[in-house]
Amino acid sequence: MNSCFSGAGESMWTPDNETNDYLATLELPPEPIYGQYIAEREAREAVAPRVGDTAPDFSVELLTATGQRSGTHRGLKDYRGRTLVLMFGSYTCPIYRAQFECFREVYERFGDRLDFLTVYVKEEHPEDGWQLEINERHDCVYRQPVDADARAAIAADFIERYSVAMPMAIDSMSNATCNAYSADPERLYIIDGTGVVQHRSEPGPFHLDAVQAWAAAVADAARHSG
Repeated sequence: MNSCFSGAGESMWTPDNETNDYLATLELPPEPIYGQYIAEREAREAVAPRVGDTAPDFSVELLTATGQRSGTHRGLKDYRGRTLVLMFGSYTCPIYRAQFECFREVYERFGDRLDFLTVYVKEEHPEDGWQLEINERHDCVYRQPVDADARAAIAADFIERYSVAMPMAIDSMSNATCNAYSADPERLYIIDGTGVVQHRSEPGPFHLDAVQAWAAAVADAARHSG
């Protein structure tokens, strides 16, 4: 495994060689499914906040340390005055799973100086959607949740399996926050204490160098915090 602070070429998706080898041979879904997927992403990208923009407010439900629904909601206004590292992902995205050790490393280094929040979004590769063989291999097979309890239950499995310590919340079932931030399948943001976007990764992010650029931006934000 490579540290997310070490160099990597554009061809490396994640620090995990098994995942990289699988992605190198992955076949895209047939048309018109893939074309619709790209069109929907482009529509979200057109309105998503960019660096220098005011980030949209959101409302997500916090999970407990074991992944249970707390009934407590958080929005951007709750982080006013502090830098927020806002992250998005889901268990069935193999890139997210393989990059998670990078996210953990960054949180462990800077979680005492910056606020972190991971928003758990809709499943990227559910059993009843674009299922992937690597998910079956990794025993990560779930249907797309139809309610918040089901979404939280999958997030809880992820929290337990990966010993997730950073704060996590679930998106609404309308996927409002994911859509507002164009966060499908995963994405990384840094938002300053005035609510302005300071960093936005590519969607995915599909290459490890994008994760490393984000990690460097988090480190820089931490140096200037407080």
